[in-house]
Amino acid sequence: MKTKYRLALLLVSTALVLPLAACQTTSEQASKQDRSERIGAALEQAANDATNAGNTEESLALLERSYKRDSSNMALATKYAHALRMADRLTRAALVLSPFVNDGGDANAAAHIEYAATMAAMGTYAEAETHARQAVLTEPENGQAYHILGIALDAQGYHPQAETAFRKGLELWQGDPGPILNNLGLNLATQGFIDEALDTLRKAADVSPNRQEIERNLRIVGALQVQPPKTGMRLIPKPPRKPENKEG
Repeated sequence: MKTKYRLALLLVSTALVLPLAACQTTSEQASKQDRSERIGAALEQAANDATNAGNTEESLALLERSYKRDSSNMALATKYAHALRMADRLTRAALVLSPFVNDGGDANAAAHIEYAATMAAMGTYAEAETHARQAVLTEPENGQAYHILGIALDAQGYHPQAETAFRKGLELWQGDPGPILNNLGLNLATQGFIDEALDTLRKAADVSPNRQEIERNLRIVGALQVQPPKTGMRLIPKPPRKPENKEG
């Protein structure tokens, strides 16, 4: 009788121990996850600080560590790919984002924009256009999506369509509009509307006075304005501005 009582008591005691062990395991797992998240957040913050301080190599190294810890994080992969593109490591940037934006991946606009920018930097403009259009469909109010779409179209020779994309992007733009004004100005110059191109480039220089590429483009387009017509050419030159649409 005593033996049975002891056995029952032992079984009950064992049963009580099991849930406690499970609680300890769950607590340890939560603690590890929390620690991992805090380390990841610290690495990302350090990368942001390095970027703001102009330490691009340090920022890239920190973002790479963060990405390796959590390669399934699309926002982190997008930041890492951007840093790679800025470092001219284009193939690596494309590989990082490809799982998200290709093969039916459910990518957001930011990932498609960064991938499109990488494709444009690699000279693959048709693919850049595809992903820029996907970004526009995903987030129609994103000015950057229209900007990269305009770049991709312009590079393929679709200048009027690119102008439309640039102007739409400018309407929705947030932040310094210097880059998109610069590209719109060059687009207008390519179409032959030199006066309007110069006006647009001057606006770009006003809002972004420290961008040397804008000043350079102003000088180049300004030289086109004063070039004498070539002899023997019978083509009618385009007007310096686009003609206004008049109703009636």
